[in-house]
Amino acid sequence: MRQAPGPYADWRAWLDAFAEGTDLPAEHLAPICEQMGPHVQERLMRHIAEAFAQRQRRWADTFQRDLGALAGDPVHALAATLASARTRLAPLRRFCASPAMPPALRDELTSALDETVRSSQSSLDDSVRHAPIALQVVVRDTRLTTAPPPPPAPGRQSPGRRVII
Repeated sequence: MRQAPGPYADWRAWLDAFAEGTDLPAEHLAPICEQMGPHVQERLMRHIAEAFAQRQRRWADTFQRDLGALAGDPVHALAATLASARTRLAPLRRFCASPAMPPALRDELTSALDETVRSSQSSLDDSVRHAPIALQVVVRDTRLTTAPPPPPAPGRQSPGRRVII
């Protein structure tokens, strides 16, 4: 059965893609408010919670898999894994801050994500407590709880680099 177009269908399609790891633009999503009606709001909230939980689980599973597959130079491999994990958190953080969701829901999702990240960081801190100092430094300097630096603007070069033709 095909869904009728509308705010609910837009949200469902977007949430399904988000849960599977696809990051689509979200500007077209209607704010979740009383005008949608209590039943639609309730169903959307349930779908939001499910999509968030699935995406968060996907992040945690990928992070654990990457940690388990560290190869080569452990310091560089760990630094790359942590940087990648922080980058993959960005869509979850944007989702939690979506202005289309009610403030209470945003706060609840943000709190859940923060707890997952803190737990992962704590576990990582514990696992390198007796590791070589170089690994401890990488974990300390590349904390999951710290947002990665923003990527350079398109067309801009990193400071100190020149293009020589």
